[in-house]
Amino acid sequence: MISSQQLGERLADARKRAKLTQAQVADRLGLARTTVVAIEKGERRPSNADLVKLSDVLAISVHDLLREGHVRAEPSPRFRVGSGNKMAAGIAEAVERLRAHGARYVELERLHGLRRAPAPLETLQTYRVDLIDESGLDPRLAGEEAARALRGMLGLGDEPALALDDRFESEAGLRIFYLDHLPPKVSAFLIWSDDVGASVAINRAHPPERQRWSLAHELGHFLRDREAGDILDEDVSLRHVSEIFPESFAKEFLLPAAGVQKRFTERCRSGKFTPVDLSALARAFEVSFQAMALRLEELRLLPSGSYEKIVRGKLRPQDLGRHQRTDEPRATPGLGLPDRYIKLAVSAYDQELLSESEFAEYLATDVATARAVYQAKHRILLDDGSQIPVDFSGADLRTA
Repeated sequence: MISSQQLGERLADARKRAKLTQAQVADRLGLARTTVVAIEKGERRPSNADLVKLSDVLAISVHDLLREGHVRAEPSPRFRVGSGNKMAAGIAEAVERLRAHGARYVELERLHGLRRAPAPLETLQTYRVDLIDESGLDPRLAGEEAARALRGMLGLGDEPALALDDRFESEAGLRIFYLDHLPPKVSAFLIWSDDVGASVAINRAHPPERQRWSLAHELGHFLRDREAGDILDEDVSLRHVSEIFPESFAKEFLLPAAGVQKRFTERCRSGKFTPVDLSALARAFEVSFQAMALRLEELRLLPSGSYEKIVRGKLRPQDLGRHQRTDEPRATPGLGLPDRYIKLAVSAYDQELLSESEFAEYLATDVATARAVYQAKHRILLDDGSQIPVDFSGADLRTA
């Protein structure tokens, strides 16, 4: 059982995240303010009935308040959501969801005796904003240089960068989650806490190509100034000084000039380059048709205005019923959780470290869906068709 002081700290944290005063909480519970103060200080332990009421008022589960391995994982004080409008409120709620996901990721690791070690890119200081500013290097050029350097570190050369989630989790330590119900104009955001490291939320309703670009953009912010975090919002101009480096980084990382030129040349061997070729090139690099077209214009491989010319010749709205729509947002399948996160939860449930309800809570879903996830993820398939259980608590394979 956790101590009264630990419980008080968690209640205080939850109250502050809910933007409530001690007096407001006391009023909703029908208690004296001095009683709430004593509870938060650990001088008084709330009754079970009061604890249930507190969890309801503070929008936090009793399980989260009482579990032994709870991780606080507060975002860096330098991260700011803003206030005063509906979008800010929506982002604040999403930031809390991301914070909770990141904290639970660490809790799952601790259940298996694992600890978070700094990832290789966490120690990379070369592209920190203070060093770039001191050197006087153009942030656009710095972003391109960082992308080329990172591509070299990952052994990508000039080839398309694929499987970004796995790469960025292992190399940068990013904990990447795909969230529903974000404001439509918010593509992604990044927060940092000392306990968790960097957590990134990607808008789950956006098309996969846009999600990849958003993820690469957030990695740029991670390299530039991770503790300040970022909210990638369409209403914020990408020409703003703080956005130039990450946007330049994303462009060169996903669409490296040399690699694009090479693939473009190969496509031109038939004697011409058509919209079909442009679409194939976009698919090869897993970016949008528009992003590829504008990149080819920027590299002077296509005349300026080519994309606008293509757009003018697109299908009329009345014709769309006869063709498959490809420009509508597509939700990312699954739970939107990292694969390793899910397997950690499955392994913990397999070993009875989590109850069924706790397992479902970690997966942020209902019990029926959690059972289906367990059936799909609780075994590793071997080449001969046999299976072994997922177990992060097993022996280290590096030892004899």
